[in-house]
Amino acid sequence: MEIRKYETVYVIAPDLTEEETEQIIARMEEIVKQNGGKDVEINRWGKRQLAYEIKHYTEGYYVVMRYSTEGGTGLVHELERRMKNHEKILRFLTVRYDLELKKPMKVQAKWERKKGKLTQEMEASGEEERVEEKVEEEETSEETTN
Repeated sequence: MEIRKYETVYVIAPDLTEEETEQIIARMEEIVKQNGGKDVEINRWGKRQLAYEIKHYTEGYYVVMRYSTEGGTGLVHELERRMKNHEKILRFLTVRYDLELKKPMKVQAKWERKKGKLTQEMEASGEEERVEEKVEEEETSEETTN
């Protein structure tokens, strides 16, 4: 199975005690681990001013949680369901951040396919030494048209 990496940012109501805030953070971490999450990292940003009022609050306690999971999105759905139902979590957002790491690999694979195709075509015509040149020419012509 493929390992997926996620980042969830959530905002907790600022009127809780430090102990209550820590209990919520620990509970969210526990949910991630119970549902197959691994490598859980928690970064507490603390109280910050909100850009706009949410549920009559003008500030909130920000928490960033990074984790990885194998397989589907069941963990993310369960975590978000629990956050929606928790009255002291004002907002949350989950993003999959390993997609940023995959993009360079896709570009490299595309380049290798193109190079292989051109190599075959140029070997047939007897111009195999110009393959690198031809691939670079096609790349620059694609960039100018996009």
